[in-house]
Amino acid sequence: MTETARPSAVTITGVSFSYGQRRVLEELDLDVLQGSYCGIVGSNGSGKTTLAYLIAGIFSPCSGTIDTHELRTGLVLSNPANQVVSLVVGEDIAFGPENMGLSIPEITSRIEYALDVIHCSHLRDALISSLSGGQLAKIAFAGQLALDVDVLVLDEGTVMLDPLSRRTVLETIRELNASLGKTIIHISHRIDDLETADRVVVLEEGRISRSSGGVFELARQMGADGIAGIELGSRLLYRTFLFNAGIDEEDLSTATQLLSRTMQGAVLSH
Repeated sequence: MTETARPSAVTITGVSFSYGQRRVLEELDLDVLQGSYCGIVGSNGSGKTTLAYLIAGIFSPCSGTIDTHELRTGLVLSNPANQVVSLVVGEDIAFGPENMGLSIPEITSRIEYALDVIHCSHLRDALISSLSGGQLAKIAFAGQLALDVDVLVLDEGTVMLDPLSRRTVLETIRELNASLGKTIIHISHRIDDLETADRVVVLEEGRISRSSGGVFELARQMGADGIAGIELGSRLLYRTFLFNAGIDEEDLSTATQLLSRTMQGAVLSH
């Protein structure tokens, strides 16, 4: 199915939102296609978390509309510990399906499926308190999978993780999108977290200021000055450095030589 033939998963039209007298989002428009991976990047205070809550249906817009096209939408918070409701992994994942009124066999099936997808079947009887940060984040994903969501909204899903756990969670997000076809809306202030997104938009002062076909294209748009409060990350800085120098990133020898000369020049200039 081509991009133009894909139906919409989330359509945001003219949405504004305020906390009292403080306007956070201003006439925001965004269309996210089904099965796509959309990254939304912005600095602290840009309205990212508010937008996540609006898409998930926790908040209602002050004006404008959000249409999820009758698709089930789930939210994973920046701190997955805030979503824990039970002491044991399996019981925690079962909470949502139980509240849907599903039968015990169906609940059991959904728990097994969700844990299998995230490669954590061995953790079913584990205590939540024994999990690493990465494992806890994956269990939060499992809870949403057990609800059979179509659209998964991630609000700063890696912000509290160490590098290894962060890498594990990013791999899980990619798999949910590529293998299961889940629509991903990944909100972050770190552009390199969104490396496999098919589209990345920048949220500034409650409005979408830029849209690109991916993080590398966005990094080139931003240039050396970047955007305040948004982290490019070392890998993107490196790829952009090579692109500006006209060097293929697969040409490791030339890339290494150029990087070495650049670093030596920087040292000598100081």
